[in-house]
Amino acid sequence: MERVYIFGDEFGTSSLNNNDVKNITHFVYSAIIIKASNLDKARRVRDEISNKFLSGNKIKSSSKSLRNNNKRRLEILNYLISNLDFTVHILVINKDELSKEHGGLRFKEVFYKYFQKIFIGLINNNYNDFKIVMDSLISEDYHADLKSYLANQISNSLFDNYEMSNDLSEPLIQFADLISGSFGRIVNPSFESEIKDDIFNILKSRIIKTSFFPPKDKLSHYKKLEESEIINYEIYNIVKIDAEDLIEQETDLIHKHVLNQLLTYQKISPKHFVYTYELLNSIKYYLGSEISTENLRIIIRDLRYKGIIIVSNTNKGGYKLAVNKNDVYQYFNHYLKYVIPMLQKVDIANSIFKSKTVGEFIPLEDMDSLKKLVESLTKEDV
Repeated sequence: MERVYIFGDEFGTSSLNNNDVKNITHFVYSAIIIKASNLDKARRVRDEISNKFLSGNKIKSSSKSLRNNNKRRLEILNYLISNLDFTVHILVINKDELSKEHGGLRFKEVFYKYFQKIFIGLINNNYNDFKIVMDSLISEDYHADLKSYLANQISNSLFDNYEMSNDLSEPLIQFADLISGSFGRIVNPSFESEIKDDIFNILKSRIIKTSFFPPKDKLSHYKKLEESEIINYEIYNIVKIDAEDLIEQETDLIHKHVLNQLLTYQKISPKHFVYTYELLNSIKYYLGSEISTENLRIIIRDLRYKGIIIVSNTNKGGYKLAVNKNDVYQYFNHYLKYVIPMLQKVDIANSIFKSKTVGEFIPLEDMDSLKKLVESLTKEDV
């Protein structure tokens, strides 16, 4: 695979205090990933955006030129999307869910260390040949300390290809600043923009992964452990082994890729639904194939026909592999809501013919299997 260059920046402050003057409840890390073959073009596009929209100034989300100019922000995002091939990883940290009184995260240096470890780890798992350039933080001494800390936490040669810079020495960091600042206007209530839907609709075609800390699935039951949060390892392993066996047999590259993505999330975040757009973007980036949402549904259907228990969530528009009984019940109930109304319609139609032919023509009498299903339904109503 071709080498990629990863440029990262953040939006927000490390402060966990409610009186944070900027009132930024969600800290956003973003990384823009650009193939080596597109690096020169990326620099040209950055210059074009600077000259065309910002009078030659650098691209900075918080600048006067962009801060309150929604039209210009959308124009720049659209121009970037239209003129450069790239993908994005995003980590959103909900500071309201972090301890404000205890723990090292209340210290700025520890906060950045902890979440850069998580963010870099997420990126590191996706690429073999890469270079990471993160926006500089605090001081030169802190940069060296942070790099040493991360190198000890992530065990590979990653940090031979890791450096901290700034948006003047490495202007492509400005793209990450733009994306972080724009995404921050989606997730921060005090910064929430009237164009947040437009921002998301522009960016979503390039987002490979949006991660949340704490994981979104845990937020609503943060203090209460429920059945849906427990991993049943017997069910987990049954589904996992079936998926791994099918990958070995499967010849269709897209089917294999979808299964691999679902398996990856089952391992690292078992309760997380992989969003539909994440799967579509991943297929486009890794396989160079563009498929529709409907085609993805057909792929999921085909995998289910082959015995893979894939749970869907219509509210979130995503999929996951079953990891507990609740997931399995959800899988069955998904089909039950279609099966029961269909059987009810069959029963009604059968009754119409039975009544109007005065018993001479009763369709279900000639369809034994379907008759038993309808009868089982009517018994439930007795």
